[in-house]
Amino acid sequence: MDGNFAPVMQCTVLSVAEDVFRAKKPGETDRTMYRLYMADAHGRVGYLYSSKPHAVGDVVTLGLAERDGRLRLAVVG
Repeated sequence: MDGNFAPVMQCTVLSVAEDVFRAKKPGETDRTMYRLYMADAHGRVGYLYSSKPHAVGDVVTLGLAERDGRLRLAVVG
């Protein structure tokens, strides 16, 4: 991200799973994404995708980012 976000919170990564998104069009390459599992303030666990690898125990910054005209939660740091 280029800094156009509003920081929301920091979360500790509980688990990481690697997923490969297959190319949809000829000439494109497969994309490796990392599913980062984190808990909110109430202990509920959810995940967000990141294009950058993270390790269990890393603290990531989450923020609101505009994508396709909507605000979405994204890993920003």
